[in-house]
Formats: sequence, C-alpha cells, structure tokens
Amino acid sequence: RPFRRLLLAYLANGAANGFPATLFIFFNLHVLQVGEQQAGIALIVYFLSAVVGLPLWMRLGRGRAKHRLWCASMLWVSFVFIFASMLGPGDYWAYLIICVLGGASLGVDQAVPASMQADVIDEDTANGGGGRAGLYFGLWGMATKLSFALAVGITYPLLQLAGFDASAESQGLQALTTLVFLYALLPVVVKVGVVALIWRYPLDRQRHAELRARIAEL
Repeated sequence: RPFRRLLLAYLANGAANGFPATLFIFFNLHVLQVGEQQAGIALIVYFLSAVVGLPLWMRLGRGRAKHRLWCASMLWVSFVFIFASMLGPGDYWAYLIICVLGGASLGVDQAVPASMQADVIDEDTANGGGGRAGLYFGLWGMATKLSFALAVGITYPLLQLAGFDASAESQGLQALTTLVFLYALLPVVVKVGVVALIWRYPLDRQRHAELRARIAEL
C-alpha cells in the first residue's frame, strides 16, 4: 500500500513537472517574447539552480521525515510558479528569478521520492516480500517515462483545441491564456493534490527504523 501511494504521487508530480518542460520554449517565445538564446540561458539557470539547491534542501531536511521535506519542496515551487502566470513581454529578468527559486527544488523531486522508494522496499522485505527490488525499480522506471508521456498527451491536444499554432508569429488570446494556464497554473494544482496525498504518508523515520531492525533479525 505505501508503494502504490508513493507511485501515484510520483507519477502525478512527474506529470506536473512535465507540463512546463514540454511548454518551455512556447512560453518563452510567445508569452515572454524572447529569443531562443535567452530561453536557453533560462534553462541553464534553472538546472544550475537545481544542482545548487539540492544540498541546501538536504541540510534543511536533516532529521525530518522525507515525505514532509518533499511536501515542503512542492509547496515552495508551487508558490513560486504562481508568479509565472503573471508574466508577459519584458518580464524576462523576473522569469530568471522564478527559474532560480523554482529550479532549486528540482533536485528534491528527483532524490527524495527515490529514497522513499528504497524505504518501501525495506517494508516489503521485512514483511516477507522475498527480495522484489527489481520489480519495484521496474515499476518506478515505467512511472518516470509515463509521467512525461502524460504531460505531452495532455498539454499539446489542449493547446491545439485552444487554437495555438507553433508556427505562427502571434497567438490569439485564448491560445495564450491556455498556454499560461498549462505552463504555470496546472502544475500548481497537481502538486497541491500530491501534497494532500503524501502528507500523511505512513512510512516515516520511526517506522523505517523499526523495519531495519526487523530485517537485521532475519
């Protein structure tokens, strides 16, 4: 049960991360109205912030439950990303600040759920699962790929329905509004839902310590 709950949360959060990832270039070109070079700089800033931010988050979460650290990270990036929905032409520098603040949480999304998955494997082992780590990792890898496929499968058809044309120099109001919603607001809605799902996750530090003690006795 903890694994099913974690896998669903990981899948949904991965899709939430995939929404802005798939629409990144469209948002930069048509909402911020910047060139591809500036968009590339923003992307570099975003990933560099993830590298720098992970150790800071790990230090912040030392001694705390992993799932609560993950929730705090998702709430933080949700708060930051709301401001992306308010941007328009000429707001490139404000967007870079959002990339720094939001990107700092990206490493948590990659590292912490994977660590929680390892704890779930310990739960399964302690309960006589018979060493099924390969099965868990296989399902985890499938969820990773499926989350991005969901993001593409949701955003592109909705953009097309809104009249968005990637080859056009200008977009209609409905197309731009839909683009901003899918890029900046839909991820926030999904992440808040993930927080609600995972906030009372049963496999905390105390429970994991008990599991390790049981495994040591096997």
